[in-house]
Amino acid sequence: MVKKLWYKQKPTLLLTLGSLAGFVVGGAVAWNLLQKRPTLAGMFAGAEVVPQDAIMTLSFATDRNQWQQLRRFGTPETQTTLDKNLAQLRDQLLVANGFNYQRDIQPWVGEQITTAFLMPPNAAKDPQADRNVQPYDPEALASGEQSTVMILPIADPAKAEQILGQSKVAPAQDAVDRDYKGVTIREVHGQQERAYAAAVLENRFVAVSNSGRAIEQVIDTLKGKPSVAQTPGYSQALSHIALTDPFLQLYINIPAANTLTTNNLSQPVPPQLLAPLKPNRGLAAAVALESEGMRIQGVSWLAPNSKTRLKVSNNAERMPLLLPNEALLSITGGDFKQFWQNYTQESADAARQGFLNPDTLRQGFANLTGLDFDKDLVNWMNGEFALALISAPSQGAATTTPAKSGAVMLVQTTDRKAAEATLQKLDEVMRTRYRFQVTPAEIAGKPVVNWVSPFTALNITHGWLDGNVVFLAIGSDVASTILPAPAQPLAENPLYKQTDATDLVPRNGQFFLEVDRLPSARTNLPLPDLPAENQSLLQAIRSIGLTSALQDGRTTRYDLRVLLRKGNSPGALPAPAALNPAPTAEPTPSEPAP
Repeated sequence: MVKKLWYKQKPTLLLTLGSLAGFVVGGAVAWNLLQKRPTLAGMFAGAEVVPQDAIMTLSFATDRNQWQQLRRFGTPETQTTLDKNLAQLRDQLLVANGFNYQRDIQPWVGEQITTAFLMPPNAAKDPQADRNVQPYDPEALASGEQSTVMILPIADPAKAEQILGQSKVAPAQDAVDRDYKGVTIREVHGQQERAYAAAVLENRFVAVSNSGRAIEQVIDTLKGKPSVAQTPGYSQALSHIALTDPFLQLYINIPAANTLTTNNLSQPVPPQLLAPLKPNRGLAAAVALESEGMRIQGVSWLAPNSKTRLKVSNNAERMPLLLPNEALLSITGGDFKQFWQNYTQESADAARQGFLNPDTLRQGFANLTGLDFDKDLVNWMNGEFALALISAPSQGAATTTPAKSGAVMLVQTTDRKAAEATLQKLDEVMRTRYRFQVTPAEIAGKPVVNWVSPFTALNITHGWLDGNVVFLAIGSDVASTILPAPAQPLAENPLYKQTDATDLVPRNGQFFLEVDRLPSARTNLPLPDLPAENQSLLQAIRSIGLTSALQDGRTTRYDLRVLLRKGNSPGALPAPAALNPAPTAEPTPSEPAP
């Protein structure tokens, strides 16, 4: 039996506002209040009530038009998969508990709904501790229960009270109310050991969770414990994100996520994926739906008390003009030497956990060539750089001329003498150790050196482009795609131009992948096969472009654009699945419910 209406509470918001009015002229008091209630501009809905040690939050727009636009993207296959997943979420979160989104939530909910993934309650030691030092208890992490909380802002308090004040439980469920620090928590049992718990916070938010203890954590945050909104550097970092009216907002507590994945083997995210971000305090992003796909603006930042400083070097501009239009994939940057120093020194532990272990690379290079990777290579690589996969289509179906395909590396240097000395050493290694034919040649009037394997069809060419740019081209005749300068450079590729963040200038690096040409490129390049489910997802994507820029010594901005195919106009979602026992809720309409 329901003991009392869980929505009824004291009007604490009105009382608080009335009290604050009397302190407006008190400078010192106002300052303290501002410290406790930070500026929420750009933050996700409910940031002030989500515990600061939360691992991650996802905030989705409740605007039906944006959901319809999302469902419009993709192939018929991916559209069907998305609709199926949306219907499953609707059935599990709403229909199974006797709720209907259009009837019970839409009339009062705000513009966003936030889902927060909380740290197990016994794992946190000190939420304000230095995030460069592990602030969590590994044993508690390994054994703790993962809790998820949904925060639903109340846009219409009167409607919310009218709807939520009516007791609603599905068959075989029972609701029990209890008080926690003056807030009523309703726990609904049945069908599962504990179906969900919910509470209304100051007539401003409805919090729903799979754990009553998680609701208590949210209430503790409401009563004064540190929130995500008070995370050091978070508010300042968000000032670099300019997207308005986002469909999705993301926040990741990098130290918490790293610690959780390291100490809890059941987590689905491998530590290697988070390793490159390990030195950072947090990552935030906003996703906007555009006519041709998605635009994602993100920012990562170091802790304010971190000793690490990022060297601002945004000068990655030239390489897309030197690479050919046939570049299927490209990675460009502003200063390879600085990049390598940052990667190996400032984040040494993270680098060794990542996919590119610097120690392994150094040792492998030494074993292959007898040279020192840092002294003989990196030392003179102090300018812009690029790495690209080239896949040029054949001139016709009946032609016997093979397509030009392979890889190209470009590096600009201010010490050409040192670079030429290293190239001469490599020529000697290839000639004496591997028995390659090392011969000088010319391409478009430029001197080059060819390495030709006596046993395989491997051809490698190195030489110089204008502006002290050294190149290494792997593949038959691949060097001719950059010598002479390409008539159609990558910078003029229509898909590249559509994914290029032209407003993020200057920048320190770019990534581009023309997904459209991946299937045909597999015949020319040894690309790995992906699982069938990933292949269907790739078929919905045309191209991906990522641009990064250092904003200051602590903050990095990212701009990711994903061009998507457009599928069929969205129809009705699948009908609610049969549930046992069946709830007494009205059928859920076909629109997707956030």
